[in-house]
Amino acid sequence: MSVAEETLALEAGDAPVEAARPRGISNVATLLFVAADFMVLIGLVAGYYAVRSQSFTWPPVGLGTYLPTMVALTMGMTVITVQWAVWAISRDDQRTTLAALGITIFFALAILNGQWYGLAHLKFGVGAHPYGTFVYVLTAFHMLNVIAGIVVLFAVLGRTVGGEFSADDHDTLTAAAIFWQFCNVAGLVAFAVLYLHP
Repeated sequence: MSVAEETLALEAGDAPVEAARPRGISNVATLLFVAADFMVLIGLVAGYYAVRSQSFTWPPVGLGTYLPTMVALTMGMTVITVQWAVWAISRDDQRTTLAALGITIFFALAILNGQWYGLAHLKFGVGAHPYGTFVYVLTAFHMLNVIAGIVVLFAVLGRTVGGEFSADDHDTLTAAAIFWQFCNVAGLVAFAVLYLHP
């Protein structure tokens, strides 16, 4: 009996069965990336404290904390709004998910704008003294993560508009939320190091 005859002898099924898509891979990959990014943040903070221990004037006089505090409070609001999006999609509520993602993106743009404005109005430059260097480096590190987070949030927003997420399948949205929460942690660590405990 030939292979063709054996194949013909098989019973006909309704339709080909699709292989199940692996679940949770995007979350694991995001966690690995966040772990690497967190190590960079820890290295920057360790460098900050190492240089600080050798410096006499730290930080310069007249450093305002109002704008950085407002940016930190805005980051705190996005902690809630991005988790609101995950909560809503886990209940198949597309409209609420869209609203939560839209609000998160709005706040993210406000964070970016506030940090840009703050850097533009500092009374010292990046090379004026060691503190100035770390203000610019830590803020730029956070801003780059926020820019990446905004791109990811826009991508997830587009996929949500397209109806690609459901209560059973929203791993990518969860991964975006994980990365965004890291952006918040990085920003709050930078805020605490630079302004609360200089």
